[in-house]
Amino acid sequence: MNINHDPDVIRIQSFGQKNQEKNIYFIEIDGGKIGMGAYLRQILYALFEADQLGFVPAVSFRRETCLYAENEPVDGKDNPFEYYFDQVSDISIEDVYQSNRVFLFHHMHAYRIERDLGNLNPNMPCGYIVDDVYLEKLANIYGKYIHLNAKTAEMFRLDTEQLCANWKEKNILGVHIRGTDFALNWGNHPNMVTADEFIEAIDEALGEHDYDYIFLATDDQRRLDVLRERYGSKLLYYKDVLRGDTELFIAMEKNARPMNRYLNGLEVIRDMYTLASCEGFICGLSQVSILTRIIRLSRKESYTYLKVLDKGLYQG
Repeated sequence: MNINHDPDVIRIQSFGQKNQEKNIYFIEIDGGKIGMGAYLRQILYALFEADQLGFVPAVSFRRETCLYAENEPVDGKDNPFEYYFDQVSDISIEDVYQSNRVFLFHHMHAYRIERDLGNLNPNMPCGYIVDDVYLEKLANIYGKYIHLNAKTAEMFRLDTEQLCANWKEKNILGVHIRGTDFALNWGNHPNMVTADEFIEAIDEALGEHDYDYIFLATDDQRRLDVLRERYGSKLLYYKDVLRGDTELFIAMEKNARPMNRYLNGLEVIRDMYTLASCEGFICGLSQVSILTRIIRLSRKESYTYLKVLDKGLYQG
């Protein structure tokens, strides 16, 4: 039996003699075709467990399977997680492979952690059903362990100011629309919310609140075009984002822009942090919208207006 397939068993391995006094929890995410939001949800689950056990965590994205890994180091970093974030503890990945007591996270452990978090998604850990208690638990973990590195944080600060001068002083409604491959009706994934349904929700929010602007984050060029036509100069969006106009997951789009994989990840994370700095938020069910709400709560802030357009999960 492969013990990694048992959600109630954690494998321990000794790589060397360093850090004999520490129990290290090595969180290496083998992503396959998952997006950045799902990566971060898995990391939060593993960090929640490490925190519960009193272990010292270290996080890595397995390069061989990561959609965001470049062929060459980014700012001297080989670990794609560290393209964007500081390491979550004082244990580096190099330290992990020289340490004496290393516990290994496996994605099957998420089933057990899901139970510990309230078992809202028993058949699909890191799924789309969440409640306030769940979000608060993971927000506490996010705030404790996950921090943008200095370069990324400064880049985001400059980008939001370029998007809108005096950003922090404006009353902005954030909107996240997940498009592209969501139209394919993946099993146990959200049913897609239409552009018209989003427009109805946005118009309702604008009627109730005096928003200066709408900030739109979307992976789908077609949704952007529809909202831009309706809201004109009131609509803010990042103009340098790669967006799709088909049903192909955007991180799998092939194009020639330099450092495309790194930028795909950066743009998703920037959207989440920008949406988290808005005063109001309208979204459907998605990994990005869930992470956005967690980031907002990690700052001990709540939205003055929140509307989640929930059409349930596709069961076909």
